[in-house]
Amino acid sequence: MSFLDRIAAAVAPAASDEARGEARRHVQQLASAEPWLAPIVDQHKQIESLVLEAINANTAEARTEGMRQLAVVLTAHSTAEEAVVYPDISEFDTKTYAAMAYEEHAMTKVQLAKLEKINPMSEEWQEKLRHIEGALQQHMYQEEKSWLPALSQALPEEEKQRIAARYAEEYDRYRNGAQEPSAAPSPRTVSDQPNIDAALPADTHQTQAMPRDGRPGAPDGVNTQAQFNATDGSDAGAPYPNPHTGKSDAEREDMGNTVLGHGGQSTIGYHGSGRLGDRKVKPDGNVNSGSPGD
Repeated sequence: MSFLDRIAAAVAPAASDEARGEARRHVQQLASAEPWLAPIVDQHKQIESLVLEAINANTAEARTEGMRQLAVVLTAHSTAEEAVVYPDISEFDTKTYAAMAYEEHAMTKVQLAKLEKINPMSEEWQEKLRHIEGALQQHMYQEEKSWLPALSQALPEEEKQRIAARYAEEYDRYRNGAQEPSAAPSPRTVSDQPNIDAALPADTHQTQAMPRDGRPGAPDGVNTQAQFNATDGSDAGAPYPNPHTGKSDAEREDMGNTVLGHGGQSTIGYHGSGRLGDRKVKPDGNVNSGSPGD
C-alpha cells in the first residue's frame, strides 16, 4: 500500500453499500441543478454497469470485450477529470485530495493492464476484477460524498460553465475520437488525372518527349523559345536557333566558313580530319562523305 493509499484509507475508510447509496442519491440531486456535474455522475453509473457485465460474462470473448468497453469509458472519464476537474479540486479544495485522486486513477489503470495478461476464464481474473471494482467504488464514493459537493459550493458560476464545456471536450476527444487510422489514399486512376490535353491549343502535336506541363510545343516535344522567354541555347529547355533559316546559299556558306567551322550546323563539306578539307566533290557525290571532283 502506497503512502497515498494509507492517507485515503484514513480519510475515507471503505464505505458500506448503504453509505455509497446515500452519497449517490445526494450527488444526483445536486447534479440536477449543476450541468457540469451531471455527466460525471452518469459516467460513474456506466462504469459500475460495465464492471458487472464483465464479471457476469460466461465466455472468454464476452469477458474480454467487456473489459475493452470498460477500459475505453474509464480512460475517457479519468482523462477528462484529470485535465479539468482535479486542478480545480487542488485550487478550491485541497491539494491532498487532488493528489489522492490522481494516484487512484493511476493505480486502477495499472490493474486493468495486468488484467489483460490473465486468462479471462480463470479465478485469478475474477479476483483481480473484483479488486478493481472495489477500488472504483471507493474512489467514486469519495468524489460523490465530499470532493464534488465541496467543489460545487466553492466554484464561481463562470468556472462551472467552463468545466462543463471543457469536460465534454476532453471526454469526447478520447471516447469518440479514438478511431482506426485512416486508410492511405488509393492510387489515382487514369480517369482521376487532370485532362491536360484538353487545355492545349488545337494545333499542338504532343509526343512522349513533351512533358505534361500544359504548355504547347513543337511536334518533337521541344517548346519554343518565346514561351520560355529564353535566349539562344539550352536556357530553360529552349531550342538552339537554326543558323540556316531564312538565309541564302551564299550567306549560309559564309556563316559556315567564318562562325561555326567544320562539323557545325553549316553547309561545309566534312571529309575527315587532314583529308579533303574544303575541296569540291563530284556533282552527284555526298557532301559529307564524297570523293574529290575531277
